[in-house]
Amino acid sequence: MKYGVQLYNFRTALSEDFKGTMKEIAKIGFDGVEFAFNFGGMTPDEIAEFMKEIKLESCGAMFQGAALTNADDIAWEYTKKLAPPAISISAMVDFANKWQEILDMCLAIQKNAEAKNVIFSYHNHWAEYDLADGIPAMYRILDAPGAEKIFVEPDVCWLTRAGMDPASYIRKYADRIKQVHFKDIVVPTDPGTTATLGTGIVDLKSAFAAAKEINAEWLIFEQDNSADPFQSAADSLAYMKSL
Repeated sequence: MKYGVQLYNFRTALSEDFKGTMKEIAKIGFDGVEFAFNFGGMTPDEIAEFMKEIKLESCGAMFQGAALTNADDIAWEYTKKLAPPAISISAMVDFANKWQEILDMCLAIQKNAEAKNVIFSYHNHWAEYDLADGIPAMYRILDAPGAEKIFVEPDVCWLTRAGMDPASYIRKYADRIKQVHFKDIVVPTDPGTTATLGTGIVDLKSAFAAAKEINAEWLIFEQDNSADPFQSAADSLAYMKSL
């Protein structure tokens, strides 16, 4: 299993100096980075060449759903050049009532992804597990006819907030997971309290064991808010390796 980091952690620094920040991230020791909509103003060829220069892999790339429903969007060219194990979207809607809309969007994206030989995965927050007629909305999406090839990028922190057991969830969708988002938090309902791994309330050890058991390719550290994202990343990488 390789160790990655979500670039959203460094969004402020990246907006000020993309290449310099990426070089500093590379020094921390991660195997790869997961992009979040920002490619530093570089073309697909330029960012791919830069990644080779700083010796980092792409462990993922997140895009807006509307971009991926368009088979001609440049997002697909970034995907082709960076070759992540999967590309992802997420959504923040009233899932109890609008899960069918998200399913329709995911099916459209999956059709494009399959045509381009790309794995498409959905990255969860917590609202996806609100009940829709007694069943978690995310289960209605992932278990729907035709959705079998849609992968999952589980976020163990937000699963915890939703009242789910991350380890059980990872095992449930074992054959549809390439990446696991590793995130800790102090107060589950307060995203401002996301924390260095091992300092919050998320059961990271059991989630790690499940990820290892299913042979997940990437464990990706994410911390939405940090006073020092570089130190948090270094400390969290050390924690992941200690497991």
